[in-house]
Amino acid sequence: MKKIWNLLTSSALTLILLLLFAIAIGVATFIEDKFDTITAQTLIYKSKWMEILLILLAVNFIGHINRYKLLSYKKLTGFIFHFAFVLLIVGAGVTRYNGFEGTMHIREGQTSSVIYTSNGFLQITANENGKEYKKDYELDLSPFLNNSFSTELKIENKGSIDFVYKNYIKNAVEVIEENAAGGSNIIELSFAVENNLQKIYLKNGEVKEIGNVAVAYNNNTRKDAINITDDKNGLKYSAPFGTIISSMTEAKTDTVAKDSTAAFVENYLYKSETFIFSFSKFYRNAITKLKPAEEGQEGIDALLLDVSYNGVSKEITVFGGAAYLPNFKEETVNGMKFKIAFGNKEIPLPFSIQLNKFVLERYPGSMSPSSFASEVTLVDSEKNINEPRRIFMNNVLDHRGFRFFQSSYDTDQKGTILSVNHDFWGTWISYFGYFLLTIGFIVTLFNKNSRFAALSENIKKIREKRKASALTVLFILGFSAFGFSQNPNTGGRAVSKEQADKFGHLIVQTFDGRFEPMHTMAYDVMHKISRMDNFTVQGKGELDAVQVFMDMILDQEFWKSQKMIYVREKSVQDIIGATDKYAAFNDFLVDGNKYKLAEYAEVAFRKKQSEQNTFDKEIIRVDERVNICMMAFQGSMLKIFPAQNSETNQWVSWGDSLANRPITGVLSVINEDLQLKQFNFSNILQLYFQRIAEGNADGNYTEAEKVLKSIETIQKSSPVANALPTKSRIDFEIYYNKAKIFENLRNVYGILSLILLILAFVENFKAKKSKILSIVLKVFIGILGLAFIYHTYGMGLRWYLSGHAPWSNGYEALLLVAWGGLLAGFYFVKYSKITLAATAVLAFSILMTAGHSSYDPQLTNLQPVLKSYWLIIHVAAITISYGFLGLGFILGLINMFLYILKTKKSTERIDLLIGELTYINEMNLSIGVALATLGTFLGGVWANESWGRYWGWDAKETWALVIVIVYAIVLHFRLVPKLKSTFVFNAASIASFGTVIMTFVGVNYYLSKGMHSYAAGDTPVFPIWAWITIFSVILLMVVAGIREKMSQKNK
Repeated sequence: MKKIWNLLTSSALTLILLLLFAIAIGVATFIEDKFDTITAQTLIYKSKWMEILLILLAVNFIGHINRYKLLSYKKLTGFIFHFAFVLLIVGAGVTRYNGFEGTMHIREGQTSSVIYTSNGFLQITANENGKEYKKDYELDLSPFLNNSFSTELKIENKGSIDFVYKNYIKNAVEVIEENAAGGSNIIELSFAVENNLQKIYLKNGEVKEIGNVAVAYNNNTRKDAINITDDKNGLKYSAPFGTIISSMTEAKTDTVAKDSTAAFVENYLYKSETFIFSFSKFYRNAITKLKPAEEGQEGIDALLLDVSYNGVSKEITVFGGAAYLPNFKEETVNGMKFKIAFGNKEIPLPFSIQLNKFVLERYPGSMSPSSFASEVTLVDSEKNINEPRRIFMNNVLDHRGFRFFQSSYDTDQKGTILSVNHDFWGTWISYFGYFLLTIGFIVTLFNKNSRFAALSENIKKIREKRKASALTVLFILGFSAFGFSQNPNTGGRAVSKEQADKFGHLIVQTFDGRFEPMHTMAYDVMHKISRMDNFTVQGKGELDAVQVFMDMILDQEFWKSQKMIYVREKSVQDIIGATDKYAAFNDFLVDGNKYKLAEYAEVAFRKKQSEQNTFDKEIIRVDERVNICMMAFQGSMLKIFPAQNSETNQWVSWGDSLANRPITGVLSVINEDLQLKQFNFSNILQLYFQRIAEGNADGNYTEAEKVLKSIETIQKSSPVANALPTKSRIDFEIYYNKAKIFENLRNVYGILSLILLILAFVENFKAKKSKILSIVLKVFIGILGLAFIYHTYGMGLRWYLSGHAPWSNGYEALLLVAWGGLLAGFYFVKYSKITLAATAVLAFSILMTAGHSSYDPQLTNLQPVLKSYWLIIHVAAITISYGFLGLGFILGLINMFLYILKTKKSTERIDLLIGELTYINEMNLSIGVALATLGTFLGGVWANESWGRYWGWDAKETWALVIVIVYAIVLHFRLVPKLKSTFVFNAASIASFGTVIMTFVGVNYYLSKGMHSYAAGDTPVFPIWAWITIFSVILLMVVAGIREKMSQKNK
């Protein structure tokens, strides 16, 4: 027994269990992407073997408390960590078996006191001798699994009705075969259900319910049903209420009185207060078959059951699933009647919620929602409560253990959909676990008896031992530059820089509703077209983006002949006849109107993304640039006028129809200065550019400035004037555009990283300490510190300009990772200058990646669900952790190179340096894991406070957990003798970074079913350069491992 307990509590088993857990949940994300969520949950997330694995982990953690004497004062942090993780496992178990989720749908003015579960249930009810018998059987069905099950409904003194699984067809559609053996007549009806058309097939003798309406065909058992019967003269219709009948092909209308009979005719509409349907088709001697719907075809899940009672069996098909409300249908087997449905389970509440009003706010001039809220009244007669409440994103309603979250709304904006969570104990046990983890990480940093403090002491000791001769390293740097040239065509003089700056301060509304200075739009557009911000044009001189943007409207023909559209691939250059990487707009046209890339673009867009080659992708990119260029010529992006009487605060450009409406009201006084015959927005802007053209000719822009001031006055009169950016914000945004903060920092980090690496290595291998070298190093570290402060300032400026934390998209996340890496470098600079140089390399690499065209640096609006302080903390913590883990990757690579560089003479010296860097790396990874852990679980808090689920096994959160687990394993290698080596640790710090890349890139672009995925359509092809990089790193580790093994033999 003792041996079993020692095994269960061993560190080796800990690592094995953690590795199995990480592999399992990582594989589950691919299963979900390949098949569906239910398959992943059934095979892994909700499986019994997963529960056993977690129980073993909990037992293992509890055993460690006694085995490693963690209850002592010196090891208090270890106890906190282990106890916290046990609590998280317990909390997950409570949630799994005690909590549930659901939804509540309410229309304005209506009240609801029921919720529907998010899971699907097979629901069976029967009434016998005045007593109701009920069975609810939870089902998670997948077409990729063996779904076999059986259940029964016991009837007192009458035995039981047995239900046995036969088949499951996901997204099934019914197909009909006429004149089939054993067939019967079938009627096809089309019902209008909640703005959708639902087809049903009614067999001879059958009764079906659609909503609150029952329809029967040759079956008079239901007195409340619409009855369709066969007659020698055709089909007849009768109903227990009045019905209006109208032809769908002619202007004919008739009325059928209650319980009266009328002919039932195809292509007629039958309408009452509760329903509307049409008789679509009549099938003779037909049978129905179910099959999976084809791509793009909408069906409904079908569950086929063998139902038996007292020895008599019958096949029954039940339609529904986890995404449907229960639609009960009545069945009879061997004389026993019962009702059956497959859908969400109804749960009554001890209180009710009335929806008074649903409020949807959109970004000005855009259809994108800014926020939405439900104004409700909470009614609880038992607690004597009748209170108005407001539920909106990140603001929940808590009552009696139920939490209500704003989830969605009806398309007509007259109803709300609330998600509901009931998991008080599971949530708060987990929250307490998160709290203990946070305390544990903080205490670890300051506990003198912790492993973290021991590593610091080890670094000091190893540095004292390290003395060796100088090692000379020579780096050769090469720099290159390129310019932007133009054709010698000359046009008229361009607008002056001073006037362009004034125009650049004008406010424009983007297509997503953001208000920004014209300067920002011009820079975004020109950078998109040409990947340049400044231009040197013969005949016009040096121009910035705003000058070019304005002149493209004034002098279209000139700019259509200028080589300004970036074309990277030579294959596309050859099609349009370009000789280098820049082409003119006219190069894309034949005879002035036929587009050369039209057929190529159509073919490229039709292809699946995975089938698109480099040529196709370049065609798509160039086609986009050409279209943006055309929009710039037309001035269609100049949405600078607030549309009059617009309910959505829409702004318009001069080409919009609303821009041609006469301006009335107080604004009409502006025309006293302008003297326009037709005073509208379109003519004002035309007048402005006319005055600019005159100013270009004579250098006098007085009249143009007068018109510009009129436009500014119109903008200030907008209903959203208070929401417009202030003058200081406009000035800051223009400064931000011109400063190119992160582009310049990229170059600074690149140069400093090379200099610091050279100086740091020279200092480490120099036999005697050089005062001059030390001073020079400190100077360049100081310069890097100033660059880091400037980086921080740049991110703060983005925050101020966008109105949200600067880590809400891929580009901003990379900026934060670079910042976090540098923060790690400065934290460890007291231990090693090489570490700081490594973070400069990391920052340079990341900012270079951020400058890639795949990442959009534009300032944009934020989605409602992302407006949360929990999100700010969660993303900041987890993204900064990537910086620390990235530093671990770089330090691991440096140590691999050091293993390769070892010689007999330098072995001792390099081993000491490797040992020092390894200790630093362990400290660094400890901080990275702490931040990743806190960030991951704070993401759970954000999710729970936003939509009521603190853990949902989304691919992003799953891989974030994989990061935590994998790096926790690496940090605990030292507890297993066979894994306790510097080489294994450094190799693991490199390999583990693959989990970060998977989380940051793989989930976003290769797993298409997660909430965090950026993927659209087919998965992109994995690039060749990425394979080369991966194999190069593997080769480096293999060579380093061989060299280290040889070095150990020679000792």
